[in-house]
Amino acid sequence: MRVLGIDSATLVCSVALVSEEKTLAEYNLQVKKTHSERLLPLIAAMLRDTGLKPADLDGVAVAAGPGSFTGVRIGMVTAKSLGQALAVPLAGVSTLQALAAQHPHFPGVVCPILDARRDQVYNAVFLPGELPEHIQKERALALGELLAELKDGEKDVLFVGDAVPLHRETIADALGRRACFMPPESSVCRAAAVARLGLKELQAGGGRTWRDLEPQYVRRSEAEVKYLARKKQGGTGLDCDN
Repeated sequence: MRVLGIDSATLVCSVALVSEEKTLAEYNLQVKKTHSERLLPLIAAMLRDTGLKPADLDGVAVAAGPGSFTGVRIGMVTAKSLGQALAVPLAGVSTLQALAAQHPHFPGVVCPILDARRDQVYNAVFLPGELPEHIQKERALALGELLAELKDGEKDVLFVGDAVPLHRETIADALGRRACFMPPESSVCRAAAVARLGLKELQAGGGRTWRDLEPQYVRRSEAEVKYLARKKQGGTGLDCDN
């Protein structure tokens, strides 16, 4: 079974191709270009370099969030389009679970954190493994609240994700020696992990069609929040004077 993995929910644009036995290819790109410009050419280049065609794919797995709202939408639209065109099943994978899956042998718990802005981080807590087990489901939370919860534990906590460089000192001050970190290149989400988790879901019969695959935004976007606030105040919610 060959599964294409896509992650455009974070700063890194990543695509990968995996089978049951191994990772066939993986391309990661972190440049100041929008993922919408890079994603499809990256997939095309990877298929070309592996000597495969789109018709050789048996499924598509996509990082369904949480993460950048725009990035999640780009990945979802791409996965849905491929699923419809190729008539293959799809798997929506938690970005945070994919991050945790990259560290299956850590002797503690894994806490992926992504920058959610508004003084919050997207986060979850997992028991490590090839299929990380949720201790705490995905959510958006102030970092201080998250650290207050983690202080009550006894196990070491591995922090990974793009919010780590922003808050490393605060985390280390709060948890002391229990706070563990990876090098930057090991702290980003990789499409191979997305594809591997997606493959497991598809093998278990949990695949979705392009019609019913849904993103995992966790919370409303800032634009939605502002729109609802204006509407509640009696306006139309639209940014116009007429």
